[in-house]
Amino acid sequence: MGDQPIPLLSGEMHYWRLDPRNWRPILGRIKELGIKIVATYVCWDFHELAPGQYDFQGKTDARRNLLGFLDMLAEEDLWVILRPGPYIYAEWKNNGVPDHAAKYHRLDPAFRSAAETYMAAVTEATRPYLATRGGRVILWQADNEIDPWPHFYTEPLGLGRTAGCFQEYLRERYGEISVLNTAWRTLYRSFDDARAVTELFPSDHALMSRYQDYRNFLHWYVNKVGQWAVDKYRALGVDVPILLNTYSGVGTQRWAELEKIGDLAGPDIYPSREFLNRGGAKEHAHILEALRYASSYSKLPYIPEYQSGIWHDWLEDVGTLTPNHYRLICLSALQAGAAGWNWYMLVNRDNWYQSPINEWGRTRPPLFRAFQQITALYQEVDPTTLTRLTNTAVTFDALQRSTERPGQDLLTRLYQADIDYDFFDLSQTPSKKPLLLYAGGSWLSRTGQKRLVEYVEHGGHLVCIGTHPTTDEHFRRLNLLNIPNPAGIVSGVGKLNLALWDGAVESAWLQHYEEVPGEPISVTRLSVRIPPSEELLLQFDLATGQQYTIGYTVRRLRGRITVIGLQPTPELLVLLHRQFGVGIPSRSTTPDVTTALFHRDGDYYLIASNVGDEGKTATIQLPAPQSGHWRDLVSGTVVAASGQISVPVARKDSTMLRLSGGQK
Repeated sequence: MGDQPIPLLSGEMHYWRLDPRNWRPILGRIKELGIKIVATYVCWDFHELAPGQYDFQGKTDARRNLLGFLDMLAEEDLWVILRPGPYIYAEWKNNGVPDHAAKYHRLDPAFRSAAETYMAAVTEATRPYLATRGGRVILWQADNEIDPWPHFYTEPLGLGRTAGCFQEYLRERYGEISVLNTAWRTLYRSFDDARAVTELFPSDHALMSRYQDYRNFLHWYVNKVGQWAVDKYRALGVDVPILLNTYSGVGTQRWAELEKIGDLAGPDIYPSREFLNRGGAKEHAHILEALRYASSYSKLPYIPEYQSGIWHDWLEDVGTLTPNHYRLICLSALQAGAAGWNWYMLVNRDNWYQSPINEWGRTRPPLFRAFQQITALYQEVDPTTLTRLTNTAVTFDALQRSTERPGQDLLTRLYQADIDYDFFDLSQTPSKKPLLLYAGGSWLSRTGQKRLVEYVEHGGHLVCIGTHPTTDEHFRRLNLLNIPNPAGIVSGVGKLNLALWDGAVESAWLQHYEEVPGEPISVTRLSVRIPPSEELLLQFDLATGQQYTIGYTVRRLRGRITVIGLQPTPELLVLLHRQFGVGIPSRSTTPDVTTALFHRDGDYYLIASNVGDEGKTATIQLPAPQSGHWRDLVSGTVVAASGQISVPVARKDSTMLRLSGGQK
């Protein structure tokens, strides 16, 4: 604060759900972990005695003594993240909102009126505790995981038979009803006649166009609520940074836009035990994707809620959490670029189990030691000062990710190849990475396509593998990149085995061109890798040696576009980087192990995560030999440095290594 840096590593403790006699012992345990920040919700429903009447001093119940709790935090030299809502969720009735307000959605004037009374009261009570006024509150959360909840408020939102907020959004977006009718292929006389399509129908372009607007409406609604909450707290005198949090996907909230509304925005993440219950590597990849995206737009990539224990209704799905699970998820967060997180819940309470500290201030020793280790490692490394090394970016469009999620196959293959990357949000500042992979589908908005053209013409290299944008989001023809469609598509029995550049790749199909606007890229069909039954040996070899032009590279002002008509595979992605001289800073060739490389001053840091079900000695390739030796910051062992190193990583665990004074 001021000139004093405060690591943004915190833990959640709900004072109002704990016996106040245990507050101080619990805070002592938190300090033993090495944590300097405590986060807490403030529950509107619990502190409100009657509409407009509040107790923040514990006069009616000692657990309501918010101000006494804040005083105790100051006495213990702890900083505070205050999360007063109005909504908090927190596994509380009505998600923390009193009955008289919960009947209305968040943009309803009746809800706003009730919420403003509470917001004014809680701000008035806690304003002296803001760090800008000599207190300990350094971060303030406005509302929580904002969601229109269309299933609950269908009619008031205008998503059913009557007009509401949805029609207001349509007016704001289209301006004239004729413009909407053109986009939707409808004949409405007014916006109030327009009806929402809230279910995905990918085979029907007319319904899909309307569904896209429904998803855009959710984002619009969330931004309106976020702006209102932030503006209200600012007007009430909250002058510390304001936080907004999101789900782990962008279907409901556009994270980057929320950070522009507040000061900080990031996702809440709750993995299953060791990634075992939701697809293993698939779940791990999803978390890395989420945090790479947060790293792409945020000035301080932060996880407002990161798993520590679990809610009782999720216990069966998540499972029993282990010390290595926490090392795995926390070092994976650092691996993807996270600079901090808030452990939720650091302290047990009603309907929340498996935290390292219980309701009485006692610990679960194995978990407590793991949290101490992770905290010490975080403080030693100081991730806010590290630079993650990658030369590759992948396009990101929040509307695409909200609907059909095109490009997921590409992201999966990047994960399998262990190629680290950044996201380039097509609604944000253009990427500066030398290589940009298109991870969209055949439709992309005019704005998004213009961003791709801008990236290329300013010197970037855009690569489209297997797909490129040919229409806008309403499925009207639009191809600003001027990429021609292939002349045809050839498939094989199983996989085609193809020679490409100086290597070999497999693909279930290939797109081929008769003419291309640039330097052609060709493949030669090879013999099948697995010989068929002997009666078809001759037939399977008939296609061997046939050549096809499957794409091209063309200059466009200062940059270039490459089109490759194949399926993305790990082998293809590695070949692509090698062919165009784009370095991969670190890459594991051992299955189930992913890596990331960081730099600060003369030091390098390498994180390796193993989602496999057995311990491995991972072989990790680095672009050039390193002088000195790598020290494993988890085990303390030393690994000899070279252009290829072998790193032991336990099952379902992560480690971090440091090379001091290395040269690249």
